[in-house]
Amino acid sequence: MGAAAVADKTKRIADFRARLELRDDEEPLERSKMITGSMGPQGIGTETVCLCRGEVLAALARVLDQNPQSGASHHARVAVVASRLAPYVGGVDPLAVFYAALIHDIGAPRDGIDPPHQWNLEEQANQLLLRSHPLVGAQVAAEVPGLLGVAPIILNHHEWVNGHGYPRGKRGEEIGSAAQILRFADTCDMVLREQAAPDLIAFIHAIESRTRTQVDTSIMHSGTEALGERGLYPQLLAAEDVDLLVQSAIRRLGAEDFAATDAEVTGLLELFGHLTDAHPSDKIGHSRRVAALAVLVAMAIGLSERETILVKWAALVHDVGLVGVPKAILDKPGLLNEEEIAEVRRHAVLTEAFLRPVRGLEEVARVAASHGEAFDGSGYPRGLQGRGIPMGGRILAVCDTFDALTSRRPYREARDTSLAIDILVKGSGSLFDPDIVASAVPIFLIANGADEPKLSRAL
Repeated sequence: MGAAAVADKTKRIADFRARLELRDDEEPLERSKMITGSMGPQGIGTETVCLCRGEVLAALARVLDQNPQSGASHHARVAVVASRLAPYVGGVDPLAVFYAALIHDIGAPRDGIDPPHQWNLEEQANQLLLRSHPLVGAQVAAEVPGLLGVAPIILNHHEWVNGHGYPRGKRGEEIGSAAQILRFADTCDMVLREQAAPDLIAFIHAIESRTRTQVDTSIMHSGTEALGERGLYPQLLAAEDVDLLVQSAIRRLGAEDFAATDAEVTGLLELFGHLTDAHPSDKIGHSRRVAALAVLVAMAIGLSERETILVKWAALVHDVGLVGVPKAILDKPGLLNEEEIAEVRRHAVLTEAFLRPVRGLEEVARVAASHGEAFDGSGYPRGLQGRGIPMGGRILAVCDTFDALTSRRPYREARDTSLAIDILVKGSGSLFDPDIVASAVPIFLIANGADEPKLSRAL
């Protein structure tokens, strides 16, 4: 990074900190404006966004912990234990270990296999999808600016010092201390869930028995010493306390670590898209495709560069709440009943709930959560109408629908471009902003290489 880029990033961080110095009595809306920027005429923040990397990864951990394969608070609890153990071990970066712990299973399969904590090592090694998840997770992390140093820790976190781990059967010093810390912390959470909260002494004995072949003896002893810190064990048993411990670790280790460039923020938010697009399998790439289309539409209607980037970010995360929708509903081959439709629509609320705690993402969360709103007020989750829907939400509604129509779903085959556009035009003025549809249609035609359709009515 050149001197000019460093100076620009430093200025962004300083500006962000200044906007966070808020009085306790300020209204939430005013707080949102100060963090994400003044509200432009399009209803989209116009200032540069700067994010605390730890807060974003903690939000991602909450999303990961919606996976029934992981269990409640798994990533958060593992991160807390790893952050407490790291200072006891020389030669490791405690912040990198903490970040790796927050997202260590990002490469794990989201469905189709039994929970891994119920298997022994041989059963885990024989599960191809599970065995490859450290490789997948390391690849995902390595592609994100600022997380390259986290990737090797994720890659090796299932290796054992005796060489019986996976995916590569590394042993001893080949694994590295940071990955062994994560291995120890991961095992701690497994033991807690298996033994239904034993007392501290029994817990430590079980951990020593389990980890003596997994990690170096010195790390095992340091780990049990860390677990014995006053008051830590009872807090590990309560989900609310675990969340507070994660926030404390962010302040202690990562308070000065910001994603302050557009590339850094985009990389972090693409992690959410990776999770939501991985299930069901026919949604692979959905968030990125919607983001690409939304950027083109935003430019076509004349949004500024900053407004366009915020629309892109909202597109990358717009479906993150789907992780809270039961798999049976998402994979249902037939039409959904009223209760199932209501469950799917709840994902917009969950999306905002996952993202809003991250300072600087309030406006992105608001736009992302509004992509299900309809122009005539019949949409969800708030029943907003017309120009009362954020501009970004109106853009996402059109782009999301187009990509959904032209993609295969469990209950139907993909529609061709002409039919998809005809459906959008029929919904113009009722479901969709007619101005957005008019600007989007030429883009969709070019993007999908289709001939101009015979539209049901003029735009």
